[in-house]
Amino acid sequence: MINHGNKNSGLNMIHKGFLGTIIFLLILLTGNVSQVYATSDWDTALEDINALHDNYIDLQEVIQADNLKIKKLRKQNNDDLKSIKTKLNAIDQILLNRLKTEAELIQQKHSTLLKQYSTLSKQSAAAKKTNDTKAVTIFDLKRNKLKPAATTARAEVKAKTDALTAARKQTATKTKPTKDILVLVTTLKQQIVAENKILTNAQQARSEADKRYKVAIKQGDAISAATEMKLSYQQMDIIQSMQKKLYDLEQRIATTLRSAESKLPQ
Repeated sequence: MINHGNKNSGLNMIHKGFLGTIIFLLILLTGNVSQVYATSDWDTALEDINALHDNYIDLQEVIQADNLKIKKLRKQNNDDLKSIKTKLNAIDQILLNRLKTEAELIQQKHSTLLKQYSTLSKQSAAAKKTNDTKAVTIFDLKRNKLKPAATTARAEVKAKTDALTAARKQTATKTKPTKDILVLVTTLKQQIVAENKILTNAQQARSEADKRYKVAIKQGDAISAATEMKLSYQQMDIIQSMQKKLYDLEQRIATTLRSAESKLPQ
Protein backbone atom coordinates (compact mmCIF):
# COMPACT_ATOMS: atom_id res chain seq x y z
CA MET A 1 0.00 0.00 0.00
CA ILE A 2 1.40 3.34 -1.03
CA ASN A 3 2.06 5.88 1.76
CA HIS A 4 0.59 9.08 0.29
CA GLY A 5 1.63 11.11 3.36
CA ASN A 6 5.34 10.49 2.75
CA LYS A 7 4.92 11.25 -0.95
CA ASN A 8 3.28 14.61 -0.24
CA SER A 9 5.96 15.47 2.30
CA GLY A 10 8.71 14.87 -0.27
CA LEU A 11 7.01 17.01 -2.86
CA ASN A 12 6.67 19.85 -0.36
CA MET A 13 10.39 19.71 0.40
CA ILE A 14 11.29 19.83 -3.30
CA HIS A 15 8.90 22.73 -3.84
CA LYS A 16 10.36 24.71 -0.91
CA GLY A 17 13.91 24.10 -2.15
CA PHE A 18 13.02 25.32 -5.62
CA LEU A 19 11.39 28.50 -4.24
CA GLY A 20 14.41 29.17 -2.06
CA THR A 21 16.70 28.93 -5.07
CA ILE A 22 14.50 31.33 -7.09
CA ILE A 23 14.44 33.87 -4.23
CA PHE A 24 18.22 33.68 -3.85
CA LEU A 25 18.72 34.23 -7.58
CA LEU A 26 16.36 37.20 -7.53
CA ILE A 27 18.18 38.76 -4.61
CA LEU A 28 21.51 38.18 -6.30
CA LEU A 29 20.25 39.56 -9.62
CA THR A 30 18.68 42.60 -7.97
CA GLY A 31 21.89 43.35 -6.12
CA ASN A 32 23.93 43.09 -9.32
CA VAL A 33 21.56 45.41 -11.14
CA SER A 34 21.88 48.04 -8.41
CA GLN A 35 25.64 47.69 -8.48
CA VAL A 36 25.62 48.05 -12.28
CA TYR A 37 23.61 51.28 -12.04
CA ALA A 38 25.82 52.63 -9.25
CA THR A 39 28.97 51.83 -11.18
CA SER A 40 27.48 53.45 -14.28
CA ASP A 41 26.73 56.74 -12.42
CA TRP A 42 30.20 56.79 -10.91
CA ASP A 43 31.84 56.20 -14.30
CA THR A 44 29.69 58.89 -15.90
CA ALA A 45 30.72 61.35 -13.19
CA LEU A 46 34.36 60.42 -13.73
CA GLU A 47 33.96 61.07 -17.45
CA ASP A 48 32.39 64.48 -16.68
CA ILE A 49 35.33 65.40 -14.46
CA ASN A 50 37.79 64.28 -17.09
CA ALA A 51 36.01 66.25 -19.81
CA LEU A 52 35.84 69.46 -17.74
CA HIS A 53 39.19 69.25 -16.00
CA ASP A 54 41.38 70.99 -18.61
CA ASN A 55 38.92 73.85 -19.07
CA TYR A 56 38.60 74.10 -15.27
CA ILE A 57 42.36 74.53 -14.84
CA ASP A 58 42.62 76.91 -17.81
CA LEU A 59 39.84 79.13 -16.46
CA GLN A 60 41.56 79.26 -13.07
CA GLU A 61 44.72 80.53 -14.75
CA VAL A 62 42.78 83.09 -16.81
CA ILE A 63 41.09 84.41 -13.67
CA GLN A 64 44.42 84.72 -11.85
CA ALA A 65 45.99 86.55 -14.81
CA ASP A 66 43.00 88.89 -15.14
CA ASN A 67 43.12 89.62 -11.42
CA LEU A 68 46.75 90.72 -11.72
CA LYS A 69 45.90 92.93 -14.71
CA ILE A 70 43.10 94.63 -12.78
CA LYS A 71 45.31 95.18 -9.72
CA LYS A 72 48.11 96.64 -11.85
CA LEU A 73 45.83 99.03 -13.72
CA ARG A 74 44.00 100.03 -10.52
CA LYS A 75 47.28 100.87 -8.80
CA GLN A 76 48.34 102.97 -11.78
CA ASN A 77 44.99 104.77 -11.78
CA ASN A 78 45.19 105.47 -8.05
CA ASP A 79 48.72 106.83 -8.45
CA ASP A 80 47.65 109.03 -11.37
CA LEU A 81 44.61 110.31 -9.48
CA LYS A 82 46.79 111.17 -6.48
CA SER A 83 49.23 112.99 -8.76
CA ILE A 84 46.47 115.03 -10.42
CA LYS A 85 44.99 116.02 -7.05
CA THR A 86 48.44 117.07 -5.85
CA LYS A 87 48.87 119.25 -8.92
CA LEU A 88 45.40 120.72 -8.44
CA ASN A 89 46.15 121.63 -4.84
CA ALA A 90 49.44 123.27 -5.90
CA ILE A 91 47.80 125.65 -8.41
CA ASP A 92 48.21 129.26 -7.20
CA GLN A 93 49.01 127.90 -3.77
CA ILE A 94 51.92 130.28 -3.20
CA LEU A 95 49.77 133.27 -4.14
CA LEU A 96 46.81 132.07 -2.08
CA ASN A 97 48.97 131.38 0.97
CA ARG A 98 50.52 134.85 0.75
CA LEU A 99 47.17 136.58 0.39
CA LYS A 100 45.69 134.54 3.23
CA THR A 101 48.62 135.43 5.48
CA GLU A 102 48.29 139.11 4.60
CA ALA A 103 44.56 139.05 5.32
CA GLU A 104 45.10 137.37 8.69
CA LEU A 105 47.88 139.77 9.66
CA ILE A 106 45.88 142.89 8.82
CA GLN A 107 42.91 141.56 10.78
CA GLN A 108 45.15 140.90 13.78
CA LYS A 109 46.71 144.35 13.45
CA HIS A 110 43.38 146.15 13.58
CA SER A 111 41.40 143.70 15.71
CA THR A 112 41.72 145.67 18.98
CA LEU A 113 40.77 148.98 17.35
CA LEU A 114 37.81 147.54 15.44
CA LYS A 115 36.57 145.62 18.48
CA GLN A 116 36.74 148.79 20.60
CA TYR A 117 34.93 150.82 17.94
CA SER A 118 32.21 148.14 17.62
CA THR A 119 31.76 147.97 21.39
CA LEU A 120 31.32 151.75 21.66
CA SER A 121 28.70 151.66 18.92
CA LYS A 122 26.75 148.98 20.79
CA GLN A 123 27.04 150.86 24.08
CA SER A 124 25.76 154.07 22.46
CA ALA A 125 22.82 152.23 20.94
CA ALA A 126 21.94 150.68 24.31
CA ALA A 127 22.13 154.04 26.07
CA LYS A 128 19.81 155.59 23.51
CA LYS A 129 17.18 152.96 24.32
CA THR A 130 17.23 154.01 28.00
CA ASN A 131 17.33 157.73 27.13
CA ASP A 132 20.64 158.09 28.96
CA THR A 133 21.80 161.17 27.04
CA LYS A 134 24.91 161.60 29.14
CA ALA A 135 26.13 158.09 28.41
CA VAL A 136 25.21 158.48 24.74
CA THR A 137 27.29 161.63 24.52
CA ILE A 138 30.33 160.02 26.11
CA PHE A 139 30.12 156.86 23.99
CA ASP A 140 29.62 158.87 20.79
CA LEU A 141 32.58 161.13 21.57
CA LYS A 142 34.87 158.14 22.12
CA ARG A 143 33.52 156.31 19.08
CA ASN A 144 33.75 159.32 16.76
CA LYS A 145 37.30 159.93 17.87
CA LEU A 146 38.17 156.40 16.68
CA LYS A 147 36.03 156.56 13.54
CA PRO A 148 38.69 157.79 11.03
CA ALA A 149 41.15 155.12 12.16
CA ALA A 150 38.43 152.46 12.25
CA THR A 151 37.28 153.41 8.77
CA THR A 152 40.82 153.16 7.44
CA ALA A 153 41.35 149.84 9.24
CA ARG A 154 38.15 148.38 7.84
CA ALA A 155 39.13 149.46 4.35
CA GLU A 156 42.52 147.78 4.70
CA VAL A 157 40.98 144.56 6.02
CA LYS A 158 38.39 144.58 3.24
CA ALA A 159 41.03 145.13 0.57
CA LYS A 160 43.08 142.16 1.74
CA THR A 161 40.00 139.96 2.17
CA ASP A 162 38.66 140.92 -1.26
CA ALA A 163 42.03 140.16 -2.83
CA LEU A 164 42.04 136.69 -1.27
CA THR A 165 38.44 136.02 -2.33
CA ALA A 166 39.14 137.13 -5.91
CA ALA A 167 42.26 134.95 -6.11
CA ARG A 168 40.33 131.95 -4.82
CA LYS A 169 37.62 132.48 -7.43
CA GLN A 170 40.22 132.76 -10.16
CA THR A 171 41.88 129.55 -9.02
CA ALA A 172 38.50 127.79 -8.85
CA THR A 173 37.82 128.85 -12.45
CA LYS A 174 41.19 127.48 -13.54
CA THR A 175 40.72 124.13 -11.84
CA LYS A 176 37.01 123.64 -12.62
CA PRO A 177 37.49 121.76 -15.94
CA THR A 178 39.76 119.19 -14.30
CA LYS A 179 37.58 118.85 -11.20
CA ASP A 180 34.47 118.37 -13.32
CA ILE A 181 36.13 115.47 -15.12
CA LEU A 182 37.25 113.94 -11.82
CA VAL A 183 33.59 113.74 -10.79
CA LEU A 184 33.22 111.07 -13.50
CA VAL A 185 36.11 109.16 -11.93
CA THR A 186 34.22 109.16 -8.63
CA THR A 187 31.12 107.80 -10.39
CA LEU A 188 33.14 105.04 -12.06
CA LYS A 189 34.71 104.09 -8.73
CA GLN A 190 31.24 103.80 -7.20
CA GLN A 191 30.31 101.39 -10.01
CA ILE A 192 33.42 99.37 -9.23
CA VAL A 193 32.35 99.09 -5.59
CA ALA A 194 28.95 97.75 -6.68
CA GLU A 195 30.48 95.26 -9.13
CA ASN A 196 32.99 94.12 -6.52
CA LYS A 197 30.14 93.07 -4.23
CA ILE A 198 28.83 90.73 -6.95
CA LEU A 199 32.36 89.47 -7.59
CA THR A 200 32.91 88.79 -3.88
CA ASN A 201 29.70 86.75 -3.67
CA ALA A 202 30.72 84.68 -6.71
CA GLN A 203 34.22 84.14 -5.29
CA GLN A 204 32.76 82.95 -1.98
CA ALA A 205 30.34 80.57 -3.70
CA ARG A 206 33.16 79.27 -5.89
CA SER A 207 35.46 78.77 -2.88
CA GLU A 208 32.81 76.78 -1.02
CA ALA A 209 32.09 74.58 -4.06
CA ASP A 210 35.82 74.05 -4.58
CA LYS A 211 36.25 72.93 -0.96
CA ARG A 212 33.41 70.43 -1.33
CA TYR A 213 34.95 69.23 -4.61
CA LYS A 214 38.29 68.53 -2.92
CA VAL A 215 36.58 66.73 -0.04
CA ALA A 216 34.71 64.53 -2.51
CA ILE A 217 37.98 63.71 -4.28
CA LYS A 218 39.52 62.57 -0.97
CA GLN A 219 36.47 60.43 -0.30
CA GLY A 220 36.56 58.86 -3.76
CA ASP A 221 33.06 60.22 -4.42
CA ALA A 222 33.15 60.94 -8.16
CA ILE A 223 29.45 61.83 -8.32
CA SER A 224 29.70 64.58 -5.69
CA ALA A 225 33.06 65.70 -7.08
CA ALA A 226 31.56 66.16 -10.56
CA THR A 227 28.61 68.12 -9.16
CA GLU A 228 30.79 70.48 -7.12
CA MET A 229 33.28 70.87 -9.95
CA LYS A 230 30.50 72.02 -12.25
CA LEU A 231 29.20 74.48 -9.63
CA SER A 232 32.71 75.82 -9.09
CA TYR A 233 33.20 76.20 -12.85
CA GLN A 234 29.88 78.08 -13.18
CA GLN A 235 30.98 80.53 -10.49
CA MET A 236 34.37 80.96 -12.17
CA ASP A 237 32.54 81.85 -15.37
CA ILE A 238 30.66 84.55 -13.45
CA ILE A 239 33.93 85.73 -11.87
CA GLN A 240 35.58 86.04 -15.27
CA SER A 241 32.65 88.10 -16.58
CA MET A 242 32.80 90.38 -13.55
CA GLN A 243 36.55 90.80 -13.98
CA LYS A 244 36.01 91.89 -17.58
CA LYS A 245 33.56 94.55 -16.36
CA LEU A 246 35.97 95.71 -13.67
CA TYR A 247 38.87 95.94 -16.11
CA ASP A 248 36.69 97.89 -18.53
CA LEU A 249 35.79 100.33 -15.74
CA GLU A 250 39.44 100.74 -14.80
CA GLN A 251 40.29 101.43 -18.44
CA ARG A 252 37.59 104.09 -18.54
CA ILE A 253 39.06 105.64 -15.41
CA ALA A 254 42.51 105.65 -17.03
CA THR A 255 41.13 107.45 -20.09
CA THR A 256 39.23 109.92 -17.91
CA LEU A 257 42.33 110.67 -15.85
CA ARG A 258 44.33 111.44 -19.00
CA SER A 259 41.59 113.84 -20.06
CA ALA A 260 41.54 115.46 -16.60
CA GLU A 261 45.31 115.93 -16.63
CA SER A 262 45.16 117.56 -20.04
CA LYS A 263 42.82 120.21 -18.58
CA LEU A 264 45.23 121.22 -15.85
CA PRO A 265 46.25 124.89 -16.21
CA GLN A 266 49.78 125.29 -17.47
